[in-house]
Amino acid sequence: MSTEQRVLDVVLSFADDDTLPELLRHVVESACELIEAPYGALAVIDGHRELLEHTDGQPHITSGDPRSIGVADFLGAQIKVHDETFGNLFLSGKAEFTDQDRDVLTALATAAGSAIGHLDRYERTRKREVWLRAAADVTADLLTGTNGRDALYLVAATARQTAKAHFAALALPDHNGDLVIEVTDGGTYDAEGMRVPKDGTVSYRVYESGQAECHEEGRVPTVPGPCAVVPLTVGDRRTGVLILARRRTEPQFDDLDLIEAFAAQAALVLEFTRARGDTERLAVLEDRDRIARDLHDLVIQRLFGLGLGLQGLTGSNVELTERISGFVEEVDHTIREIRRTIFSLQEPPSGSTSLRGQLLNAVHESARLLGFEPDVSLEGPLDTVVPDKLRPDLLATLREALTNVVRHARARHVAVAVSVNRTMTRLELTVKDDGRGLPLTDDSCGVPHHAGGLANMAARARRHHGDCAVDSIPGAGVSITWFAPLVLQEARWR
Repeated sequence: MSTEQRVLDVVLSFADDDTLPELLRHVVESACELIEAPYGALAVIDGHRELLEHTDGQPHITSGDPRSIGVADFLGAQIKVHDETFGNLFLSGKAEFTDQDRDVLTALATAAGSAIGHLDRYERTRKREVWLRAAADVTADLLTGTNGRDALYLVAATARQTAKAHFAALALPDHNGDLVIEVTDGGTYDAEGMRVPKDGTVSYRVYESGQAECHEEGRVPTVPGPCAVVPLTVGDRRTGVLILARRRTEPQFDDLDLIEAFAAQAALVLEFTRARGDTERLAVLEDRDRIARDLHDLVIQRLFGLGLGLQGLTGSNVELTERISGFVEEVDHTIREIRRTIFSLQEPPSGSTSLRGQLLNAVHESARLLGFEPDVSLEGPLDTVVPDKLRPDLLATLREALTNVVRHARARHVAVAVSVNRTMTRLELTVKDDGRGLPLTDDSCGVPHHAGGLANMAARARRHHGDCAVDSIPGAGVSITWFAPLVLQEARWR
């Protein structure tokens, strides 16, 4: 077989290689075989500076500069892809290289550049199809019922799996405009709920500029490899950022534009589903507000008038007075139940109980044991700014405080107040009663004795960097003030 036919067969065989490493090895091996050189190498420019060597039929990769081949006599040719130098193909170890050898190597380098270009276009097309399919799947899931935090988790998980990343996160702005890590997927770092610092962080810079960034060095805690941060945009408005990270040994992201397109599509669908959900909730709440208003303006007022009329019928007849008083008490009880129903109508239509609803339920449970309904005051955006991790301790403290009143206070009146201050930096619970007060021990020098329940309340507060204060006057009741700061931890994202 002629040399020209052998070269043509090799060039045609380049099309059978499906991956770039396979193609590069094939090129080096073919060059060594055709030109009968015992040593061949292909040094890739840019990328990872990997040196693909072939010696005595055993190809292997070593890291280093192309100039580190270490041979004096060699034959070389540039491999160009789309008019840009991709790498250099070298041969050495032959006694003498002829002009025909040079022509063969040049032909192989030209064919290799064309094959690499086709493979690159194929790989780009394949990646685009994968990202388009991922965006379509996310869109379908979000439009068919996935919403709330489940929707955010779906976007993060899909992005991580499609990008073959180790870690993914969505950071969204809170009510103050600060970026907060809402959801994460993969990795071992629990960053949910942490605030991204404004100074010196890639995430905040991308959020402000709207320009995606890709870095070789890790900018995510415990994931020191390459990372990509892209904005979530809806029109000209940015709604957050998507963060992807790989391990140190993994390659950097080379499809930033595809990730950015996926993030833009996901952000648009998230915004649409959020708006649709808001519209549905608004319709339900308007209907509930109408029912609550009718109950308050019509039913309660009529019952209140009925109670007043019954009280006016009391007279000197003791038996009749007792019966009428019983009816009045039933009317009062019915009014309280209707008011409780009005409160329940303010609960989210999704069926999950809000923090306000949980607090009211805890107070209602204690009313059966107390024998009367405590006064309740709920102020501030309790349902939106109180973190989920803080809520169980708040409810446990309220229940324990009310249980202590039932067991020890013999109170006739209890007032419960839960509030978030105007700056939304402090949560406070106050429980006051008019009972006997805390007992004094013999060695307390007039200071009330703090029982185990009060110590538990203080421990729960300190768990969230807060505290619990107790004020007691013997015979005049107890006032418990339990508070915790509402300051999010900062995540060290650089």
